[in-house]
Amino acid sequence: MHILFLFVGEPHHVFHALPIAAETAAAGQPVEVAVSSADHLRVVEQVVLAYPGFAPKITLLGQKGFARWLRDKGLVRHPRLPILLDALPFLRQFDAIVVPERTTTAIRYFLPRKTRLIFTPHGAGDRAIMLDPRDRHFDFVLVAGEKSEQRLLDAGTIRPGRYAVNGYVKLDLMRRLQATREPLFANDRPTILYAPHFKRDLSSWDRFGRDVIDWFAAQNRYNLVVAPHVRLFAEASDAERDAVTALAIPGKILIDLASDRLFDMSYTSGADIYLGDVSSQVYEFLGTPRPCLFLNAHGVDWQGDPDYLFWTLGDVVDDLADLPGALERAPSSHRRYADAQCARLAESIGGNPAGAAQRGAEAILGFLAKDAVTDKSGG
Repeated sequence: MHILFLFVGEPHHVFHALPIAAETAAAGQPVEVAVSSADHLRVVEQVVLAYPGFAPKITLLGQKGFARWLRDKGLVRHPRLPILLDALPFLRQFDAIVVPERTTTAIRYFLPRKTRLIFTPHGAGDRAIMLDPRDRHFDFVLVAGEKSEQRLLDAGTIRPGRYAVNGYVKLDLMRRLQATREPLFANDRPTILYAPHFKRDLSSWDRFGRDVIDWFAAQNRYNLVVAPHVRLFAEASDAERDAVTALAIPGKILIDLASDRLFDMSYTSGADIYLGDVSSQVYEFLGTPRPCLFLNAHGVDWQGDPDYLFWTLGDVVDDLADLPGALERAPSSHRRYADAQCARLAESIGGNPAGAAQRGAEAILGFLAKDAVTDKSGG
């Protein structure tokens, strides 16, 4: 069986799927890895170091043809489809291709009929973005938890016998990486993580972002980490990014718009209180249940809406004038939310993430073995 783990999306996707490759190799099944940029290689190195003995063959794609031209011209940062088309001769040699993004479904019918396309998600949030019709083009899908399983079944994007619930792979990996991390700040103040979403019609950044930073700058009770989704400033000019990062205050306010620490849970594991809007990062933060606050920047009537289920896990702030009081109450009010956080975490990522990558590997290998028997029997 010739299995490829393919990464043509954002580099942080590597955290969600490469651990499954490591566990697949540990089970005795050799795997190969292909990535679309040198940025991916840095993340691959982090994951490989967490799994001693894991040394896959790695292929760097997108270094020629139309994909390279687009990148050299600065027209597209991650030209996924051109990379995939250029790589077709390489991709066609594999019996199974495992991906943590959906663009690869565009080449589904350019691959041999025997090639199985397998999807492992790179998030476990509540928003309807998880309900993507492209999932129907995968032969097999990994699902983080029961909540996602039921919504995907209801939507008809996964089918019985063609998926498995394995837990949240990234949290499984982070248990290996967190043991040696230093504190985010060299003081004993509580640290608040502000993690705004990247979509402007959902994000709290445009309405509240600068005011949040200004408020924290004027007080001395809390530290603040501003760590938005990397795509929020991906298309911003250098001047726009510089204007925001200039608001940082050493030892008090840390602002990170682009580093690898946005992906590796340095901030979600190191903060004491989460302040966000609709980012699924909240479930990574809740790997260890702690106080959460949510900014309702768009006046959303959210109660009872499954897309905002995580807003039941902490106080929701509609007016920034209420933020100081909400922060003051957060540690004591967490008692009201702790049980719900544990329940939602279990639904979203299967509770304890330990073993998620191994379960994913076992599910994929089990599916491929059964599929091979079916093919031979003509079923």
